[in-house]
Amino acid sequence: MKKLFTKAFFREMLPLAIPIALQNLLMASFRLIDMLMLGQLNGDALAAVDLASQVSFFVDLISFGVSSGCAVFLAQYHGANNIDGIRRVMGCALVSLVPVGVLATVLSILFPHVIMQALTNDESLRAIGVSYLSVAAFSYIAIVLNMILSTVLRSTEHVHLPLVASGVSAALNALLNYALIFGHFGMPALGARGAGIATAISSAVGPLILLVVSIAKRNILIAPLRKVFALKGFFLPFWKRSLPAFLNETLWSLSVVIVNMIFGHMGKENYAGLSTVRTIENLVFVFFIGVCHSCNILVGKHIGMGDEPGAKRIANSFLVLTPLMGLFLGAIVLMLRGPVVDLFQIEDASKAVARALLLMYAFEIGFRNIPYIAVVGIFRAGGDTRIGFFGDLAVQYLIVIPVAAILGLLLKLPFVTTFIVMQLSDDVAKNLIYFLYYRKDTWIKPVARIRVD
Repeated sequence: MKKLFTKAFFREMLPLAIPIALQNLLMASFRLIDMLMLGQLNGDALAAVDLASQVSFFVDLISFGVSSGCAVFLAQYHGANNIDGIRRVMGCALVSLVPVGVLATVLSILFPHVIMQALTNDESLRAIGVSYLSVAAFSYIAIVLNMILSTVLRSTEHVHLPLVASGVSAALNALLNYALIFGHFGMPALGARGAGIATAISSAVGPLILLVVSIAKRNILIAPLRKVFALKGFFLPFWKRSLPAFLNETLWSLSVVIVNMIFGHMGKENYAGLSTVRTIENLVFVFFIGVCHSCNILVGKHIGMGDEPGAKRIANSFLVLTPLMGLFLGAIVLMLRGPVVDLFQIEDASKAVARALLLMYAFEIGFRNIPYIAVVGIFRAGGDTRIGFFGDLAVQYLIVIPVAAILGLLLKLPFVTTFIVMQLSDDVAKNLIYFLYYRKDTWIKPVARIRVD
C-alpha cells in the first residue's frame, strides 16, 4: 500500500484532481439548482425537465467522446512538449464538434414536441418539457465549446481557469434560476421555461471567460488559426485513434437515453424519484471525475515522456484509490440519503423510490466507478481506445437495455427491482471485462510519435 500511495503520487495527483473535481462540482450544480428549484414547484416539473435534458446529456456525451479522443493525444503531447500537436488536436475538436452543437440546437428549436413525444407518453410532462427544451437548446453550442477549451487546458495542467469559469457560470445560473423560475427581482415567474432560459444564458458565460482570459494571458488556447487548423496529414490519424472513444461515448449515451425512455414509460412518480437520485449521484460523481482526469493526465504524460513503468505504477495507484473513495463517499450517502431526498418537494412514492436507489448506490459506488477509471483514466491515456468501445457497447446493448426492457416493460416488475437488477448486471459485467484486460498490459499504445508532414 505504501508503494501505491507515495508522497510523490499525491504531489502529482492532488493539484490536478482537486481543481478538476471542484470544476465538475460547479458544473453539476447546474443540474442540482435546476432540480431543487423545480422540485419546489412539483414532481411533474422535475421529471419533465430531467427528460428534456436528455438532449443536452446526449450533446454533452458526444462532446465528451470527442474530448476523450483528444485527451489521448493531449496528455502525451504535453509530456513530449509538442505544442503544435496540442493546437492541431484543438482544431480537430472544433471542426468535429461545433457542427454537432449547431445541429442539436436547430432540431430542439424546430422539433421539441417530437423529441418529448419520444421520451414520454405523459401529456403533462411533454408540455412542460417542450417549454424548457425550446429555450435550453441555445446552450448546446456553448456546452461544446466549453468542453473543448476546458479539455485542452486541463490536459496541459492549466486546471484553475476552467474552475473559475465554471464558478462564475454556476453562480449566474443559480441567480437566474431564482429570478426566472419563481419571478423574483421583477422578473416573470416562468417555471420550467425560466430554468431553460437561465441554462442558456449561464452556459454561454463559461467559454466566453475562457477565451477572454486566455487572450489576456496568451496561454495554450491562443495561436494563429493556421496552426490550429493545420490538419492536413493529421486529421485522419487523429480520428483513426479517436473514433472508438467517440463512438464509445456516443453510443453509450444513446443507450442511456433508450433506458431513460423505458423508465419514462414506467410511471412519472418513479421517474421523479430516479431524477432525484441522479441529481445526487452527479454531485458524488464529481470526485471520481477529478480522480479520473488526473489519472488520464498523469498516465498520458508519463507515456509521452517515455516512462512506461511510471505510467503503470500510477495506474495501479488509481485503481486501488477508486474503491477506497467509494467506501468513504458511500458512507456519507448512506447517512445523508434521507435528509437530502427530503429537500425535494416530490410525492412520497417518489421519495421512497429515491431512498431505495440511494441505498443500493451507497454500497456499490466504488465498484460502479472502477470501469470508468479504467477506460477513461487509464486505457485512453495509454492510447487504447478500442477496449472501452467494445466492452461498453457489448454490455449496454446486450445486457443493460434488454434487462430494463424485459423486466420493466414485458414482465412489469417493480421499478426499483428492475433498476437494481439492471445496474448490478452492468457493473459486474464491465468490471470483469476491464479487470481481465488490464492484467494483459497491452493498453500502452503511444500516440506522441504521430507526425504531420
